Amino acid sequence: MATTRDRQLHDRQLVEQWRSIQNSYFRTAGAIDRALEAKFDIGLNEFEILDLVAESEESACRMKALGERTPMTQSAVSKVVDRLEKAGLVSRETCADDRRSLFLELTEAGRALHASAAVEHRALLKENLGS
Repeated sequence: MATTRDRQLHDRQLVEQWRSIQNSYFRTAGAIDRALEAKFDIGLNEFEILDLVAESEESACRMKALGERTPMTQSAVSKVVDRLEKAGLVSRETCADDRRSLFLELTEAGRALHASAAVEHRALLKENLGS
């Protein structure tokens, strides 16, 4: 049977594990965000949306599916997509079958930017997370 001291030690280990995960995330996200901003004039959130759209198995990515694949809120995703659309990096189209659905597609400029930024992104992931 676990003693109070054992539970406290276990709790402390969990807290330290959580802080280690947070530290790794914030260090890595900060490095990626700064590099993408400096080299490509986009932030990490914008890149993540471009990356998810680029990874879509269909030629166009449903906005709803995009929202399900990111920890961002639907409102945050919409704001990021608005910025990307204004920058000419994505296009947004309504679905012919369901007028409530929206599809996203990378533009030529979006594909070119994503291809270059993805190289930087992957290199920084390797640098900060190992492997």
